[in-house]
Amino acid sequence: MEVIYKIMEVLSKIPEAIALTAAPVLLLVCGFIFAAFGWKNAYPRLAVGLCAAGFVLAGCHDLSGGFLYLGLMAVLAVLVGLFFYIPFGRKSRAENEEELYEKFHRPLDVSEEELTLEEEGEPAGGESDLRLSHARELLEALKKSELSASDRLEADALSRTLDGFGETERTPEEIRSLNDCLATILKLTAKYKL
Repeated sequence: MEVIYKIMEVLSKIPEAIALTAAPVLLLVCGFIFAAFGWKNAYPRLAVGLCAAGFVLAGCHDLSGGFLYLGLMAVLAVLVGLFFYIPFGRKSRAENEEELYEKFHRPLDVSEEELTLEEEGEPAGGESDLRLSHARELLEALKKSELSASDRLEADALSRTLDGFGETERTPEEIRSLNDCLATILKLTAKYKL
């Protein structure tokens, strides 16, 4: 207990003007910096710490005045918390969404050249045959493993779909269907770690 009294005696030697203004000034400056950098989660710890430090410094001079000081510091901490509502050059949520939209937006307009290429389809023996053979190999590996009932039904449906692709030219719809089948097969192989 004697140690606490010695600490209080040392702290009471700090001039009262410094003891009463240090914590509020630090709270204002640090609160502004925290708000500017968006460190909203760290601010409550800072505010509680500075309120406690200010209470100790003020309480060493006058204990009843320390409680009044603590109440005023709490009000100041709430007011400084309003700094977090100032934008400080940060983008709003709507601006972030608009920026993402612009970044990933793909126009729906398709040029006539692309349209004619898509209508022609892909001849047999091209890249889609590679996809088809790869999908069939993966599907066979899947059928050999222990699948759940729903996954076995899905594998059977995929097998029938793949069997429907002939050796003729593939239309764009068939190519999209083949890609969808391959994506589903890849998900199943990842699920069963094949």
